[in-house]
Amino acid sequence: MARRRRSTTVTLALASALAFAACGGNSGTPSRDGAVIPADADLGTDALSCNALPCLANATSLIAYCAPSGTCAVQVTIQGDITTMTKCFSNGVKIQLTATDAGAGSTNTVMTVKKDGAACYSFAIMATADPSVGSVVYQDGAGADLFSETVDGATTTYTCPGRTPMIGDNTSCDAALSALRGLYPFTSAICPATTCTF
Repeated sequence: MARRRRSTTVTLALASALAFAACGGNSGTPSRDGAVIPADADLGTDALSCNALPCLANATSLIAYCAPSGTCAVQVTIQGDITTMTKCFSNGVKIQLTATDAGAGSTNTVMTVKKDGAACYSFAIMATADPSVGSVVYQDGAGADLFSETVDGATTTYTCPGRTPMIGDNTSCDAALSALRGLYPFTSAICPATTCTF
């Protein structure tokens, strides 16, 4: 049952990506900044963790530290078939979302997050025409993988870098997996349109 809940979460994230992609796309490559918040830094946040997926502790801590809050602004630019959406928050977090049509009903979407000018993390989705098939990869600000997840029908596979993939459920990881909010911090905030540069 827990696996079904997590698969539904990913399916919803993939649907969000597809909705954005209808507006246009970009190549989906996270920016590389000189200032990077290390994934293993002491961020002053309690990390949700589980033994089966030890990489989730760093990933959830980094995502929580770089969570947007406060008032916000949004800027959307369209150049040909490329659409870029950027949100700027009063707590110093900036989030940029880009998407590209990969053909055959597939979409690549990347959300990149900064805090106070330093790269925090990125979240990349590969969605296919089949909503039950797709993949998600989280990377730190330097572009190193933090965690990945693939969904193929009823099978969900979770992977920490350098470790054997975990297929199916592990209820001890449910809370840490739920803390990986993906596109939701970006899409849940409604912001007035004004100047907002990444």
